[in-house]
Amino acid sequence: MGNMRQVSRQEKLASVTERSKPWDMVVVGGGITGAGVALMAARAGLDVLLLEQKDYAWGTSSRSSKMVHGGLRYLSQGEFRLARESVREREKLLKEAPGLIEPMSYLFPFREKQFPTRRAFSVLLNIYGYFAKKRDHKYLDRDQTIAALPGLNEEGLLGSAQYTDALTDDSRLVLRVLADARKSGATTLNYAAVKMIHSEGEGPKVLEVQDQETREVFAISTKTVVNATGVWADELRAQLGQDKRIRPLRGSHIIVPSWRMPVHQCLTYLHPQDKRGVFIYPWQGRTVIGTTDLDHSEKLDLEAAITPEEVAYLLKGANHNFPGAKLSEEDIISTWSGVRPIVGNEGVDPKELHPSKAKRDHVVWDDNGTITVTGGKLTTFRVMAGQVLEACAEYLKAPDTSAASDYVFTPEGETVDDAFFADLPEAELNRLKGYYGSDLPALIAATSKADFSLICGSNRLWAELEWAIIHEEVVHLDDLLLRRTRIGLVLEEGGAALAQELETRLRDKLGWSMDKWRNEWSRYQQIWRDHYSLPSTQAPQQLEAVHEVVAG
Repeated sequence: MGNMRQVSRQEKLASVTERSKPWDMVVVGGGITGAGVALMAARAGLDVLLLEQKDYAWGTSSRSSKMVHGGLRYLSQGEFRLARESVREREKLLKEAPGLIEPMSYLFPFREKQFPTRRAFSVLLNIYGYFAKKRDHKYLDRDQTIAALPGLNEEGLLGSAQYTDALTDDSRLVLRVLADARKSGATTLNYAAVKMIHSEGEGPKVLEVQDQETREVFAISTKTVVNATGVWADELRAQLGQDKRIRPLRGSHIIVPSWRMPVHQCLTYLHPQDKRGVFIYPWQGRTVIGTTDLDHSEKLDLEAAITPEEVAYLLKGANHNFPGAKLSEEDIISTWSGVRPIVGNEGVDPKELHPSKAKRDHVVWDDNGTITVTGGKLTTFRVMAGQVLEACAEYLKAPDTSAASDYVFTPEGETVDDAFFADLPEAELNRLKGYYGSDLPALIAATSKADFSLICGSNRLWAELEWAIIHEEVVHLDDLLLRRTRIGLVLEEGGAALAQELETRLRDKLGWSMDKWRNEWSRYQQIWRDHYSLPSTQAPQQLEAVHEVVAG
């Protein structure tokens, strides 16, 4: 099975490098935006190739807050179109992919001498409900609020508003979209970095691409290029003589055991330090606290990492709301930090943007057939993809592609025999259906009953790791443990206690020698320590760089 995986990538590389015919479209970037564009383009009948310089969802799309929400705060900023668009996209995704996109209750407490008041918040929620075409919010009095979130700080508490948004596993969302894109005819390749764009006249564009595993460079030609690299978008646009428009912002999160801060819905509150909105919510059987919103001045090709100041900020907010918890660094299982773009107007230095007040809507630019799409929200990737197709249409002379983006996930044809999952809770069965869609019957057929057992300490099955190895283009161990599954986020020390069992079960399937496994495990541990743990465990040189940035 391991050889099948390796040969598959080699064959895919060969088919791409040996091809002489121009592609209709090359999508650069394998996050949710690029995945959505590839899916919609392939569904519209275009010959499309997606290239990702690292792993799929390696950037912001595996390190977001995991929320598929309408952005209630955008209403308070007067961005009604963005809020309406986001709410309606959320409703579509909830219907199309239950188990992957799940509704979750949010609770916002009202306190004495605090804005927004109940009346102001009620106005926002009424508009929110109108956009969603349903009313699912209500007011909880003081006692009901305390009952809903035991241990909540009672000082000055008047009551709360409870409303509904949604939560997902962002990297699984990307992987399912990519799987559907491939079924529709798209070709996708990770660890393939676009180094240069050559664009002259009205002819095909030539891209210089480097295979990050072999370091070999090859050229491909395409009629259009879609720059869906998110916070990296300025780098490709600079080759076309365009000015910088993007300001990178870092958002960091911490994960603690659910028993240390047991919440069964999301608490959204204004941080006592700066009055920013912060969340505490359940995810993957743990409790997540986030996010921060800070300028990120480090190199974008390095994974972002949380700083000591951010850890202190998140703990302070959590302990302010649940004073009895007394959370400390010792309670933190893991961390993650993502870098997202905010986009300035043309001619405006991105450094002049105010992070908290800047618009978070997406933009689409056309630089003579190189279409850049950046900004926006996880929730609205389908809308963004549709607008990209419209921008590409004049270069492709393609038929109307608007119908291709009416939905993301097609209705499932083949049903799953639920009796196979008799030992699994209903919620777990729904999760599997949502995560794998029409691939679930094949996943079942490819694995034994024994493989449908939970990995100790997580809500993932061994069968899912084996499926990922064979079908989801795993190149490195961190691909498997941090993005295909979330073992590295929900288990202590990134799952170090499972090292032996992981090697026994997976090494042969990966087709790796023992030396290769040891190297990959060492690589994974270093990545986890430097980017997914507390700053105190990071490598000395990285900590020094972090302190230099803070001091500067």
